[in-house]
Amino acid sequence: MFQEMPAFFQIFQYSFAQIAVIATILITLMCGFLSPVVVLKQRAYMGDTLSHLVFPGVIAGILFSNYTDFPFWICILLGAIVTALLGTFISEWILKSLKIPPDASAVICLTSFFAMGIIAISSNRDTRLDPESILFGDVLTLSWRDVGILAGALIFVATAILSLKKHWDAWLSDPEFAEIAGFKVKTLEKLFPIMMTFAILSGLFAVGGLMISALLTLPTIIYQPRSVFSPIVVLLSLIGGLLGILLAFSFNWPVGPSIVIVGFVSILVKTLAVRLQEKKGI
Repeated sequence: MFQEMPAFFQIFQYSFAQIAVIATILITLMCGFLSPVVVLKQRAYMGDTLSHLVFPGVIAGILFSNYTDFPFWICILLGAIVTALLGTFISEWILKSLKIPPDASAVICLTSFFAMGIIAISSNRDTRLDPESILFGDVLTLSWRDVGILAGALIFVATAILSLKKHWDAWLSDPEFAEIAGFKVKTLEKLFPIMMTFAILSGLFAVGGLMISALLTLPTIIYQPRSVFSPIVVLLSLIGGLLGILLAFSFNWPVGPSIVIVGFVSILVKTLAVRLQEKKGI
């Protein structure tokens, strides 16, 4: 076994493996920063919803970039923002007009928008995208330019969390009192969807739309912090990402699902430990 280890690590001499590792580190760090806000504010559903709502916008952005000279990522970002806002508006409109449960309205919109994206891909070969690459991502296809964009997204999210930490904590505990007390509640309510959109888009091509929402919730469920920023949550997210990519390289598995499996196993272990502790206390 020890003789096989050097041969395994030789894969990291290649550029695609180096990019995959660095991109995974950046994405998991970003999810670690955002995870406490997502879970403590009970917005875990938002990641899954946004990943579906932005799908047709991403496809439209790719097509627009193919036929114009506009930068690829700018087109994708603008397309994603447009469809995310449109989907949110339609969901609220249906909710208020038909008086149906919020989750039903969200499911209607997210599945419909995702269907639009699938139709756009199958109808136009110029996208050169496989639906599975959006669902599950492919971090091995990223470039160093993509890594630079991921780094920029991480800096934006981390700066927004750390610089406004006391405002985030107040917003999480009691938003109405926080607004009366002078905290920047309205700013955070506008900033949070933008940060989520950045995270979703950053992870879409790397770990996939179905996986990114799990990465945004797993670290906080494992540790359960009380503040919007937790170094332990960030560290757990990073460790889960590194273990996931090592697992993926070892067994030739997709990176995104491998990271999620690591997180899921961690939660099962924690749950078992809690149950055993409860039995000892009885």
